[in-house]
Amino acid sequence: MNHRSSQPTPESTSQPPLVWAAFEELRDRLSESPGLLFGTDFDGTLSPIAEDPTVPEPTEPNVQSLGTFRDHPQVRPAVISGRGLADLRERLGLAGIDCVGNHGLEADIDGSGETLPDAASAEPVVDDVCRRLGGRVDDIEGTVVENKGVTATVHYRQVDRAAVETVESHVQTVVSEYGRGELEIHDGKESLEIRPAADWDKGSALSQLREHTDDTWLTLYIGDDTTDEAAFRVVGDEGISVHVGDRETTAAGYRVRDSTEAEVFIRWLATDGLAVLSTADRSKGGPAKR
Repeated sequence: MNHRSSQPTPESTSQPPLVWAAFEELRDRLSESPGLLFGTDFDGTLSPIAEDPTVPEPTEPNVQSLGTFRDHPQVRPAVISGRGLADLRERLGLAGIDCVGNHGLEADIDGSGETLPDAASAEPVVDDVCRRLGGRVDDIEGTVVENKGVTATVHYRQVDRAAVETVESHVQTVVSEYGRGELEIHDGKESLEIRPAADWDKGSALSQLREHTDDTWLTLYIGDDTTDEAAFRVVGDEGISVHVGDRETTAAGYRVRDSTEAEVFIRWLATDGLAVLSTADRSKGGPAKR
């Protein structure tokens, strides 16, 4: 993998409009493009958010839509998740789709898997931090320390609000004392992400996918987490970005209210959207680089 960061623009703005009001604009943009790079988050987008992080599975309509994208000659689908790559692949249950795990640190693109070297070398440190954290937060009900190999997530969705600050304090302390300067803490959705201090994120992963795709193709990315903001910034004004949720500040151009609406939008894209795309002049660009 190239070692680079995503571009910082455009900056996060106020809450964007609902995507339903922009279908005519989206149709126009799809009709003008010879192909589509479709990127999506997993949890909270393809799958509803669950209290237990081991439960989520993609909804059947979303699986069907991804299959439609995969089988369309002018679409390249990719799932970019904070989950470990093997876990993501298993939950997705679909072959032939690019998958990126651990916020871009692990990738399976065109059937070729790779892990960012900085991430691979930090795996023993992540394991040590997770073990030490477990000893400190086991007595805080609802806390889940998820060791994902090259990264870890500390979930506090089920923790009493009064105890969240204590969980955060333990994470800060343990990473500071035992992270050997190799790990960073990032805010997630009702969670803290512990990652190698590598200049890489979901935006970097999306940029890498674009390098494998014809550069005349339109890029669309949809996701719900704060970690998806890096991908929204990479999409910028040249592509289409959709935030799932009601966050007041986001770099996405559009939004849907929740994962149920995300499912409806993805289905629209896989039907009406692709019907428009299929009429585009293919001479404007060649096939995806696969």
